[in-house]
Amino acid sequence: MFRRIRVNMLAVLTSAVILTSAGCGIVVIAGLGALGGYAISPDTVEGILGYSEAELFRSASDTLSIMGMVTEQSKGTGHVAATIAGVRVTVDVLPTSKSTTKLRVKARRWAFPKMSVAQEVYVKIVRKLQE
Repeated sequence: MFRRIRVNMLAVLTSAVILTSAGCGIVVIAGLGALGGYAISPDTVEGILGYSEAELFRSASDTLSIMGMVTEQSKGTGHVAATIAGVRVTVDVLPTSKSTTKLRVKARRWAFPKMSVAQEVYVKIVRKLQE
Protein backbone atom coordinates (compact mmCIF):
# COMPACT_ATOMS: atom_id res chain seq x y z
CA MET A 1 0.00 0.00 0.00
CA PHE A 2 2.78 2.44 0.93
CA ARG A 3 4.60 1.60 -2.28
CA ARG A 4 1.51 2.53 -4.31
CA ILE A 5 1.15 5.83 -2.46
CA ARG A 6 4.83 6.57 -3.02
CA VAL A 7 4.54 5.78 -6.74
CA ASN A 8 1.46 8.01 -7.10
CA MET A 9 3.15 10.85 -5.21
CA LEU A 10 6.18 10.50 -7.47
CA ALA A 11 3.92 10.70 -10.52
CA VAL A 12 2.20 13.84 -9.19
CA LEU A 13 5.53 15.51 -8.35
CA THR A 14 6.96 14.60 -11.73
CA SER A 15 3.86 16.08 -13.40
CA ALA A 16 4.24 19.29 -11.42
CA VAL A 17 7.89 19.62 -12.43
CA ILE A 18 7.12 18.93 -16.07
CA LEU A 19 4.20 21.36 -16.18
CA THR A 20 6.23 24.15 -14.61
CA SER A 21 9.28 23.71 -16.83
CA ALA A 22 9.37 26.01 -19.84
CA GLY A 23 8.79 24.55 -23.30
CA CYS A 24 8.09 20.98 -22.23
CA GLY A 25 5.18 19.33 -24.03
CA ILE A 26 5.12 15.97 -22.28
CA VAL A 27 2.71 15.40 -19.41
CA VAL A 28 2.81 12.39 -17.12
CA ILE A 29 -0.69 11.29 -16.26
CA ALA A 30 -1.33 10.13 -12.69
CA GLY A 31 -1.91 6.40 -12.79
CA LEU A 32 -0.08 6.00 -16.08
CA GLY A 33 3.16 7.13 -14.48
CA ALA A 34 3.31 3.88 -12.53
CA LEU A 35 2.95 1.96 -15.79
CA GLY A 36 5.59 3.99 -17.62
CA GLY A 37 3.18 5.97 -19.79
CA TYR A 38 2.93 9.64 -20.62
CA ALA A 39 0.85 11.83 -22.91
CA ILE A 40 2.68 13.25 -25.91
CA SER A 41 -0.34 14.97 -27.50
CA PRO A 42 -4.04 15.43 -26.71
CA ASP A 43 -4.87 12.04 -28.25
CA THR A 44 -1.71 9.96 -27.74
CA VAL A 45 -0.20 8.04 -24.82
CA GLU A 46 3.12 6.28 -25.13
CA GLY A 47 5.70 4.57 -23.00
CA ILE A 48 8.88 2.55 -23.30
CA LEU A 49 8.47 -0.88 -21.73
CA GLY A 50 10.75 -3.80 -20.96
CA TYR A 51 8.90 -6.30 -23.15
CA SER A 52 9.66 -7.71 -26.57
CA GLU A 53 7.96 -6.44 -29.69
CA ALA A 54 6.14 -9.78 -30.12
CA GLU A 55 4.81 -9.75 -26.53
CA LEU A 56 3.51 -6.18 -26.83
CA PHE A 57 1.97 -6.80 -30.25
CA ARG A 58 0.17 -9.92 -29.01
CA SER A 59 -1.11 -8.10 -25.92
CA ALA A 60 -2.27 -5.12 -28.01
CA SER A 61 -4.06 -7.35 -30.54
CA ASP A 62 -5.79 -9.38 -27.83
CA THR A 63 -6.80 -6.29 -25.84
CA LEU A 64 -8.22 -4.45 -28.86
CA SER A 65 -10.14 -7.52 -30.04
CA ILE A 66 -11.76 -7.81 -26.59
CA MET A 67 -12.57 -4.09 -26.31
CA GLY A 68 -13.83 -3.54 -29.86
CA MET A 69 -13.52 -4.54 -33.50
CA VAL A 70 -10.03 -4.79 -35.02
CA THR A 71 -9.99 -3.12 -38.45
CA GLU A 72 -6.28 -3.29 -39.33
CA GLN A 73 -3.46 -5.50 -38.15
CA SER A 74 0.12 -5.77 -39.39
CA LYS A 75 2.60 -7.77 -37.35
CA GLY A 76 5.45 -6.68 -39.65
CA THR A 77 4.98 -2.98 -38.89
CA GLY A 78 3.64 -3.47 -35.36
CA HIS A 79 0.41 -1.62 -36.17
CA VAL A 80 -3.08 -2.50 -34.91
CA ALA A 81 -6.21 -0.38 -35.42
CA ALA A 82 -9.66 -0.91 -33.96
CA THR A 83 -12.96 0.81 -33.36
CA ILE A 84 -14.02 0.91 -29.72
CA ALA A 85 -17.43 2.47 -28.99
CA GLY A 86 -17.17 4.69 -32.07
CA VAL A 87 -13.59 5.78 -31.31
CA ARG A 88 -10.79 4.90 -33.75
CA VAL A 89 -7.86 3.56 -31.76
CA THR A 90 -4.46 2.89 -33.28
CA VAL A 91 -1.65 1.10 -31.49
CA ASP A 92 1.93 1.11 -32.73
CA VAL A 93 4.59 -1.18 -31.28
CA LEU A 94 8.07 0.13 -32.10
CA PRO A 95 11.29 -1.61 -31.02
CA THR A 96 13.77 0.74 -29.31
CA SER A 97 16.45 -1.81 -28.33
CA LYS A 98 16.81 -5.57 -27.85
CA SER A 99 15.12 -5.44 -24.45
CA THR A 100 12.73 -2.47 -24.71
CA THR A 101 9.83 -1.54 -26.96
CA LYS A 102 7.79 1.65 -27.36
CA LEU A 103 4.02 1.34 -27.10
CA ARG A 104 2.04 4.22 -28.63
CA VAL A 105 -1.78 4.40 -28.35
CA LYS A 106 -3.79 7.06 -30.21
CA ALA A 107 -7.56 7.54 -29.92
CA ARG A 108 -9.84 9.86 -31.90
CA ARG A 109 -13.54 10.15 -32.58
CA TRP A 110 -13.80 11.94 -35.93
CA ALA A 111 -11.36 14.85 -35.52
CA PHE A 112 -11.61 15.04 -31.74
CA PRO A 113 -9.01 13.52 -29.41
CA LYS A 114 -10.20 10.96 -26.84
CA MET A 115 -7.41 10.86 -24.25
CA SER A 116 -9.47 8.83 -21.78
CA VAL A 117 -9.86 6.01 -24.31
CA ALA A 118 -6.14 6.09 -25.18
CA GLN A 119 -5.29 5.89 -21.47
CA GLU A 120 -7.69 3.03 -20.86
CA VAL A 121 -6.33 1.00 -23.80
CA TYR A 122 -2.70 1.64 -22.78
CA VAL A 123 -3.36 0.56 -19.19
CA LYS A 124 -5.20 -2.60 -20.27
CA ILE A 125 -2.42 -3.62 -22.68
CA VAL A 126 0.27 -3.20 -20.01
CA ARG A 127 -1.77 -4.91 -17.29
CA LYS A 128 -2.38 -7.88 -19.61
CA LEU A 129 1.39 -8.22 -19.96
CA GLN A 130 1.81 -8.19 -16.19
CA GLU A 131 -0.62 -11.09 -15.63
